[in-house]
Amino acid sequence: MSERGYEQELESLRGNCRDNDVKRTRMRHLPLLCNDVSLYVVHKSGSRKLSIYPFLLVLSLLIVQFPSQAQVSERSRALLTRSWDEAAFQEWLAIATDQNEDDPSRGLALEVLHSNRLKMRAEEKKQFLQGVTTIAKNRMESRVLSAQAIRVMSSMALTMQELGDISDLEAKQESPFLLNAAQDQQRDIQVRASAIRALGMLRVAEASPVLRSILSDKSNLNRPDIARCTCLALQQVDGRAAVTPIKEILNTTQDASVFGTAAFALGQIKAPESMAALVETDSRFTTSGSCDAVLVDMEDVILTALKNPSDPNLIPAILATRHLWRDGQRERYVPLLRALVTTAPLGARKAALERLIEAAGQLNFEGEKRELAAVLPAIENQPQLDAYAQQIQGRLSATLLNPNSSQTQVPSVRKGAN
Repeated sequence: MSERGYEQELESLRGNCRDNDVKRTRMRHLPLLCNDVSLYVVHKSGSRKLSIYPFLLVLSLLIVQFPSQAQVSERSRALLTRSWDEAAFQEWLAIATDQNEDDPSRGLALEVLHSNRLKMRAEEKKQFLQGVTTIAKNRMESRVLSAQAIRVMSSMALTMQELGDISDLEAKQESPFLLNAAQDQQRDIQVRASAIRALGMLRVAEASPVLRSILSDKSNLNRPDIARCTCLALQQVDGRAAVTPIKEILNTTQDASVFGTAAFALGQIKAPESMAALVETDSRFTTSGSCDAVLVDMEDVILTALKNPSDPNLIPAILATRHLWRDGQRERYVPLLRALVTTAPLGARKAALERLIEAAGQLNFEGEKRELAAVLPAIENQPQLDAYAQQIQGRLSATLLNPNSSQTQVPSVRKGAN
């Protein structure tokens, strides 16, 4: 199979991961057939983690059944039905490191070895890490296999570090290679992207200026393969300090997928300034839903800001309550908005009132009147808020007419989010 054919087959397998009944959830160890995602089967009762090895085995059997879609060697096929043991490890490793083997077989071997990393003895893990590092650093390998090997190498190093098999310093010993690969514009974009992901996964502190430089390069602004993984890597390396450069991407990119990933990265930081950035840019790609999906998980950040009338991000937090749509969230933020009507600076008081009126408009007619009635006493003696008091009084005096009446029904206020 040609290198292009192998690349298309991997993308096809990734597509299958996305299209089946599978929820993609990000984690530090990056399973490789689906790039940077974990596989979770979605049940009515919740989500249950799916072991990657049985999934790979099924895919491998499908590959054997339909050889026109992916060609692997007879040597690899013979191993697919073997149970995992020391001999299987050695045979799969031999296939992975054999440059005379075809790339699909070597790629499959890397996947099988990686999926069984927790079953390996310490010496086997070190042997595998050494072998996959050699593949990753060999510029004579195909770009697809090189990118795959970089992902496996970094994941293995992280696994071994977390298990105590190697030190943190040893886990990051290939950082100079990864930094060089991430910046080398002569390398294939897949290799660069894999190196960038690896720098983030391993939390290589020295990568911060490199990642920031990549993000500030306007030529990368609308390049999803580079910009997306760089946003995620910088968030992992710099944490809260990454808000400003990622916010700049959020404000300027014209690519919806880059915008969505930047929003996700800011959501992982869970800081008041990242929450504010998401609120400010929510309207840029109105159909993406990226900011809404992130902000609903930032309830603690939003509520903390609402509890402090002097919080510098108070108004963004008030607006962010539009995205708190899950059961029980409304009951937690509405009392805080009511409190702000008497304690916050004037601008925030007005924002809180507008949000309360908007949220009340989402209820049935009687529920709307109950919520507005609870707000009115707090603002009746505030001349600056007379316009809002009159608006609320108008709603409270309205009557829901019989639909069969010849009179015009009193319209409700414009419905916003919850």
